[in-house]
Amino acid sequence: MIALRRTGNSVAVMAMLCFLCRFTHIGAAPPPDLPGEEISRELFRRAIPRDTIGTQKVRPNKKDTLSWYDRAAKTWEAPPLTEQMSSDKSSVPMGMGGIFVPRFTESNDEPDVEIMTADGISIKGGEPGRTYSVEPGKYYVLIGSGSHRQRLVRQVEVIESKTTPVMPDWSGLTIETVDSTTIAFRGEYELLRIDEFEPYGRGFGADPELGEKAKTWILKPGTYKILGRGEGYNNLRNFITVRLLPGELVNVLLIQRPTDMAIISGGTVDVTPGKRIASHWKYGVNIGGNLQFTGEVDRKVEQNALNSVLSLRTGLWLRYNRLPFEWESNLLLDEGLNLSETDFKNVITAPDDFRIISLYIYRFLSWAGPYGRTELRTNLLPNRIKLDETKKEFCILNRNSTIDRFDSSTSFRNEPSFCPLKLDVDVGANVDMVNLRFLEFKLRGGVGSSLNDFPDRYEITTFGTVTLDEFSDTSRVRNSMIIHPLKATRTFEFGPQGSVTGNLRIGRFGTAGGELRIFAPIVPEMRFTRPDFDLTVTVSWRLARALTLDYDYTYTLKQPEDINARVDYSTHKIYLRFSYSNR
Repeated sequence: MIALRRTGNSVAVMAMLCFLCRFTHIGAAPPPDLPGEEISRELFRRAIPRDTIGTQKVRPNKKDTLSWYDRAAKTWEAPPLTEQMSSDKSSVPMGMGGIFVPRFTESNDEPDVEIMTADGISIKGGEPGRTYSVEPGKYYVLIGSGSHRQRLVRQVEVIESKTTPVMPDWSGLTIETVDSTTIAFRGEYELLRIDEFEPYGRGFGADPELGEKAKTWILKPGTYKILGRGEGYNNLRNFITVRLLPGELVNVLLIQRPTDMAIISGGTVDVTPGKRIASHWKYGVNIGGNLQFTGEVDRKVEQNALNSVLSLRTGLWLRYNRLPFEWESNLLLDEGLNLSETDFKNVITAPDDFRIISLYIYRFLSWAGPYGRTELRTNLLPNRIKLDETKKEFCILNRNSTIDRFDSSTSFRNEPSFCPLKLDVDVGANVDMVNLRFLEFKLRGGVGSSLNDFPDRYEITTFGTVTLDEFSDTSRVRNSMIIHPLKATRTFEFGPQGSVTGNLRIGRFGTAGGELRIFAPIVPEMRFTRPDFDLTVTVSWRLARALTLDYDYTYTLKQPEDINARVDYSTHKIYLRFSYSNR
């Protein structure tokens, strides 16, 4: 009875709804059309670029599917984080936990880390790439280069019987300084973060003569400016920039002029990518050249000039790296020929440089080890002097400055092949004496020798050096390029050499660094009690966010027997550098 009643009610409701709908349809007007224009397929193709039309599915690159850490770890010179932790031989005692700080390069090439309690008490410190045992709890890990205030701080919670890694979201920067021929030398530069204006002080390249390696800056991610020595922060010359991403190691090649440390160029360029011969051997070859033709026509004076220049540059290198042994050899050939002359006997060479450099390091400890270095340098081709356009011929003199003969050739050979021939051999040891959070102290010591061989050659001289007689044609001599012969000579120097380098973090905003170099030759003259000194001191103090005060002091003392070769001078420089830009 109840079911029938419910069914009847539902039928009645449906009937009423149909009636109301029909009634409203009769009395209501039809709805208006939708606003706008109907988009046809042709209109769609005209409005949207053709490259975005299509049904082909684009698969993402496999590299894009990796996490930021996987991409960053591929730039490291050190193994990935998990491999570093598994290879670490440090043990965590019972009831303790561990903190592991990874490294990007070798441990001794990066700044030390420091572990502090929640109360700000320093309890541990040392090189990255190892496990530090601490009691369970919360800690702060200090990482990075620069002053104490500029270091990065990461909070870590340590659990008993567990090693907690610090995820490397900071950046690494290695700057290698070379000259225009890719030969490494101890360059000098300054580092500044420009997106937040934060100067990090002065840096130096590795000195190959002392068996050094370029140190790694540990920095916050951002955009950095590498400046020449003493340049203003906002200058638009003598600088390059580099962007650092989280977790990545960036290797920068900085090309400088050794005479004044000016930056010629630079960037993230690997000039020795190399290939592996075996597990610990790598080699590389770089061959490049340039052929240039230049034609000049001066219709005013009716002169034509045609120059053809051929240059060839070749580099070969071989490396072996298996701790504790490191060995690297480089061969560089840089030749240039001016082919403008039809007579190949008068070909002008520039440049002409041939070098072989070999460096061996034995690291029986990460902070100490002996080294040996050998460098051979010479010119392969004979050198010729081109006749000056204002002169008519060459005037060749005898050794007593009398006139030997006149030569009307367009060029004159003044140096034979393999002139000069230089051989340097250095042997010593590297020792990192102190490496604390506020002080770094390094010692380099050994002996060095240099052999220079100069065969018979000629040099350009002036008219005043010519010994004239009554039969000499004075006007002819004046209108000639005067060439004077030089006797073959050979020089050799040998003696102990060493250097002391220190860096100090002063408080929270200041840094100070200094280096003292000593050379005491005993051959050809005994100067052990009268050595040569080179002292450099730099103090930097950050007065405000955009204001930095720097002080540079240099002192050079050379005390040979020859009075004309003695040097004794010092310089003082004060820089008050500031920068402002509305960011």
